[in-house]
Amino acid sequence: MKITARLIIEPFTHKIGLRMHFTVQSHYCTKDSVNSGEHLHQFIRYTTAMTANEINGTTTTILLVLVLLTGLILDWLVRPRVRRWANTRNRIVIESIAIALGGQFTFWTLVIALRFFSGNLIGDELRAAWQPVFELASVLAITIFIVRLIINLVDTYLRHRQIGNISLINNLLRGLGALAIGGTLLISYGVPLGPVLTVIAGSSLGLTLALREPLANFFAGVQIIASNRVRPGDVIRLASGEEGIVTDIRWSDTYIRQLANNIIIIPNAQMISQIVTNFSRPEPELAVLVDFAVGPDADLAQTEAIVLDVARTVLAETPGGVATFEPLVRFNAIDAAGIRFTVVLRGQSFTDQFLLRHEFIKRLRERLRAEGIAPPTQIVRVQNE
Repeated sequence: MKITARLIIEPFTHKIGLRMHFTVQSHYCTKDSVNSGEHLHQFIRYTTAMTANEINGTTTTILLVLVLLTGLILDWLVRPRVRRWANTRNRIVIESIAIALGGQFTFWTLVIALRFFSGNLIGDELRAAWQPVFELASVLAITIFIVRLIINLVDTYLRHRQIGNISLINNLLRGLGALAIGGTLLISYGVPLGPVLTVIAGSSLGLTLALREPLANFFAGVQIIASNRVRPGDVIRLASGEEGIVTDIRWSDTYIRQLANNIIIIPNAQMISQIVTNFSRPEPELAVLVDFAVGPDADLAQTEAIVLDVARTVLAETPGGVATFEPLVRFNAIDAAGIRFTVVLRGQSFTDQFLLRHEFIKRLRERLRAEGIAPPTQIVRVQNE
């Protein structure tokens, strides 16, 4: 008997898998046909088993790739879009969650893929050996996500409220997060935290005495932030005369940038103990006072009308001026040299007062000269000996 066996593998059209056709052609029969048929049957069973293993391995590889690709798409395409959407709509919580989820999708899809779809690729013994590592990595990933979420909630809140970056809060949260991650590692490895906390509590008194001044500045910085006296971006003036823009509040010092671009570093304890004038509270707009004088024979009504007209023009045309504000003129002194008065303008911020004062003095002097109003006379005293 001559037997020809053909194995044809075709893909299913309605489900994942392969369909096999076995075609047996018999040309002639002898008394050994039964034995030949048994050999053919064994051959078919062996071929079917090998093909099924290959099918399972291919399917597992495809599922593994799809799961990892899904995690990468969520992490690198979907998450940044959600973050930008939340940022434009001032959704602080959603934006913080989107930032904290950075890398989490990729990690968890990798864990899921290795846990459920790697049976045919990795042996059971190897997977059992790596199981403690997966568990520890999962605990750390959850801890890191919680720490990053808390830090990003505070940072996003400060940014959306235009408070600026406060290094003291950020560093404090990062330090607490590092302690939480370290404690998680110790607990995972079975290290008891009781003795560690006992050592820290026992040495706290000595550390307090040794770090008295740094701790005083640290708690003074916490008090500054909690009391909301000043915050980054505020323009302040100290009782000692220094003034500038607060740029940062750190562990022990407050950084102030002067208008000349110099940095003043002041210990936080001194910021608490002295008088501070905050030009940015309760609102950044402030009154701009300009002193001026005219001759003793000037018509005061005409002078006042001219000054108000020039002041309105300056507020409307000069960047930084409050156009809706009605300027004021107050005569406050008279002597032989002339009549002195004060003009009240209004600027949008502390730094706008300099340009407003400059433009007002320049235009008012030209207008008074054109109207024929004399400037104050200069009196020279000559003493004969």
